[in-house]
Amino acid sequence: MIERLVIVAIGALIALAAYAAWRFQQQRKLRALQVITAPVHLPATVTGGKPAVLYFTTAECAQCRLQQTPILAQLQAKVDVAVHKLDAIEQAALAQVYGIMTVPTTVVLDTQLRPVAINHGVTPLQKLQAQINASESQPSAAA
Repeated sequence: MIERLVIVAIGALIALAAYAAWRFQQQRKLRALQVITAPVHLPATVTGGKPAVLYFTTAECAQCRLQQTPILAQLQAKVDVAVHKLDAIEQAALAQVYGIMTVPTTVVLDTQLRPVAINHGVTPLQKLQAQINASESQPSAAA
């Protein structure tokens, strides 16, 4: 019995370490992306001046249509933000820049088009609002 508990504990520690390593890698990639202003693959409709959300989806994504799209509509009603719906397959080069491997994924950009957060999966309204508010409170590169 004790051996099984030890095995479960070791498995849990390995899973926790893997998750921590993945989060560390995601944060490192986000910091590296913040140095790049407006990747060359960014659609011409995405302009700076106010926060923006790149919303990666596909035609087959049910979670996108039923959950994330309504959340983003609510976000636009509450906050002055541009939401750009992008097909992850058609915009594969841009999806690769941001490390998109699943849909829905949202990328929150500041006014200088630098990524503030990358959210994999359905992201709640409150989290998106907090990320946009944080992007507005950050000093701009010109300041």
